[in-house]
Order: sequence, then C-alpha cells, then structure tokens
Amino acid sequence: MRKPAIALALCLAIGLAPAAALEAKEGLVKIVVSETSARVSLYRLTDVAKGRYEALVFDQDPRTSFATLAVDGKYYRLGDSSEYRFTVSRTDTGVSVEFRSASCAVREDIDFAKSEGAALADGVRLRFTLENVSQKDSELGLRLLVDTWLAEKSGLHFRTDRRARVAAESEIGKADQDAWISTPGEKADLMIQLSGGAGEKADRVLLANWKRLNDEPWGFEANGARGFTLLPYSVNDSAAALYWNPATVKRGASRTVSVVLGNFNEKGYPAVSAPADAATEAIFAQTVLSAPGADRGASIAADLVAARDLISRIDRALASGVPPSAEEIAAWNRILDRLEERKKGY
Repeated sequence: MRKPAIALALCLAIGLAPAAALEAKEGLVKIVVSETSARVSLYRLTDVAKGRYEALVFDQDPRTSFATLAVDGKYYRLGDSSEYRFTVSRTDTGVSVEFRSASCAVREDIDFAKSEGAALADGVRLRFTLENVSQKDSELGLRLLVDTWLAEKSGLHFRTDRRARVAAESEIGKADQDAWISTPGEKADLMIQLSGGAGEKADRVLLANWKRLNDEPWGFEANGARGFTLLPYSVNDSAAALYWNPATVKRGASRTVSVVLGNFNEKGYPAVSAPADAATEAIFAQTVLSAPGADRGASIAADLVAARDLISRIDRALASGVPPSAEEIAAWNRILDRLEERKKGY
C-alpha cells in the first residue's frame, strides 16, 4: 500500500544507523530536518503525558516529500542536486535550510505557527525565498511535493472547504476558491492552507498518486479518470503538489512563496507570525489561557507543554554561549511562578 521497497532500500543503504537530524519542538508541533538530505518531517503531539507524536506527512522515508526548484527551464530537486549545497540551522522561531549554487540561493524558513484561536503552536509556515545571485535575469519557480498519508487508511484522501471528497486526480487552480486541503486521520488531521497565510498563493495544486508526481520533474495535466493508484508500483498512495510557476526575477532580486501546514482548523492560520523576540512571552501566554472552570485535563496538558517549551528554550540559551539578558531571565521566572501557582489547583 505504501512504499515498502523505498523504505527497505533506505534502511539497507544506511545500515540501519540513525541519520543526523535537527529537531525543534514548540507547543503541539515537532519539526525534524535531516542534515544529510534537508528533508522535513512534521509531527503533532497526540499524547502530552507520554510525549507521543503522530507524523502529519509520511516519515518512514522523509525523502518522499521535497521541493523542486525551476531555474530557466531546468529542474533541481533540493537536497539531492549536487549543484545546491545546503546548511541546516535552528532559529528562534523554528528551523532554516539554505540551498546555494553559483546562480541561485533558496532559503527555506520553517516557523512554528498557531491557527486562529489556538492556545499552542499547532502548525508551521514554510516560506521559500528564491534569490537570483547570477549576473542575469532568471525565471525562478518552485514545486513543493507533500507526501500525505493520514487519510489513506480510510480512503478519504482529500477534502476541501469546497469539495466534500476528492476521490480522483484533481487540480485546484489559483482562481479556485478552495481555502484549504485536509487529509483526516484517526489521531491527527493535516491541513494545507491555500490562502490567507501570507506569501504568494500557489498557481496550482495537483492531488494525485505519489509516484506519478514523484516521477515527473515538474507537473502534468490532471486526469479525472485516474485515482490514487498507479499499478503495479503504487497502490492507494496519494500526495499533494503545490506549484509556483516560474516568473522573472531580476539579478540581485528575490521572490518569496509560502504555505502553511498544520493541524486542521477551519478558521485557518493568521497571515502574521509572532516576532522572534516574543517567543518567551508566547510560552508565558500558554500558562494563562485556561480560565477558572476550564477543563482540568486540558489545563494540565497545556502547562506540561509550556514547561517543556521553557526547558527547551533555556537549553538553547545555554548551548549558544551567550548569557541571557536580565529581561529574559525575569520572563522565565514569571513563567515558573505562574506554573507553580497553577499547580496548586490540580
């Protein structure tokens, strides 16, 4: 049903040794970025007490989700192309991956995001900045292939706010009014937000069989007679591909495209993220969200996440070698005091 041959080949290739990866957590979200392939895995916290996460995109082989860069009619699979060297780094708001060649630089910023009304981070905003570093104007575009899997067991591969069920290969154009795509699972529900998340809206989205999308360097016309199976290679295996068509970028200039992936919330994710310097205050806000009489279990869960996020932030500050400011330490103490006060009510 899935891609067992690919997963087996990957295990044999790496000798069952764990690959180096950079991990970042905030709220209900965990980001894992491979430092050998630059692939991004995204998880949602489903059991706070036991620290269990559910993968929102297929993660047995993270290489099945990737970005393809279009430069003047040529296509480069980022993370695989030898022409684009990359670096992975932790930021105050998430993770950043930078790909660079002699003619183009791509910065992929993966920032934690909160959906409308959410108390904790429950998604991420992927923002790609395509910079023309060549000596001439270039046509630059991007395709993002997301290997979805949560809904494959139920057979309800995709739905949108305009389409109750997407049962066959389909295209959503820029003029279509669909605001989001959802792939509902048993414990989590992935939403791909198509509009309202800032950045440049994708020109088109293809919902199709994963192998069919993977094997094409860029794209194809949707065929409504096709389902999500490509015999004999790939059965009941769906994916979504978002396309930002090539556009002229003058030398020294750049274009930015973005998309939000996260836990389903029909209200969507706001266009603006909190500034980096508000990260500690965001943790503090988590501890004051539950009003008196709110669900006790939910309050304890929120406080556990807030405590974990604070520990993670202190660890990063210690690892940086830069002493935290007096204001930052005071903010940490406010969070600890608030958590201690709330604990009395449990």
